Amino acid sequence: MPTTLAPTRPDTFDMLVVHNAFRSHFRALPGLVARVDAGDVERARQLAAFLDELCTGLHEHHTGEDELMWPLLLERAPMHAGAILRMEEQHERIAELIRRARRDAGEFVTAASASVRDRLADTLRVLAAALDEHLAEEERQVLSVVEEVMTVAEWRALGERGRAQMPRNRQLIFLGFMMYTASASQRRKLLAEMPPAARLAWRVLGRRGFAREYRAIYRSDPEW
Repeated sequence: MPTTLAPTRPDTFDMLVVHNAFRSHFRALPGLVARVDAGDVERARQLAAFLDELCTGLHEHHTGEDELMWPLLLERAPMHAGAILRMEEQHERIAELIRRARRDAGEFVTAASASVRDRLADTLRVLAAALDEHLAEEERQVLSVVEEVMTVAEWRALGERGRAQMPRNRQLIFLGFMMYTASASQRRKLLAEMPPAARLAWRVLGRRGFAREYRAIYRSDPEW
């Protein structure tokens, strides 16, 4: 029987899937916030909770890179040090924008005033633009270096760290937000690489739970 050879280099497609999810939802948030009616505290709290969850996920994603990826790349690919150090600087810039967005959101949920709403929407636009710039540069300049110098085990450790930071009761929902912004081929690959129990959980529980949360946030049905 033919045997399937184990990969010798990391497959970074999963990073693209994660990036696309962050891109899509951070881009959407300024418009969602801007459409909140003044005084609608319930909607303000709903969007602030979504923002907080996204910010926590992005923080953990970047912390994993700071701890497990950049040091290895600097050691093994010093010729790319300029690009890698720029990635670290962009992380710091994004972290500051996240702190500002959370401060604005904390004010927004108290009364949903129009002035704070507009300030939060502006902050989120700047954050989304900074994130877009960072993710595009990382994909263009860094992922090919990852594939050259990191091992499969090291790449998997980065993914496992991210999953470990995710609350278990939110994992299927997060999976839904990633699956929804992935391409059809990426979704097939994600499903194929899941353990059978995880695939079943997604089909039986996850897809329905994600659709319910998507409707609450976006006020429309997800279109697959």
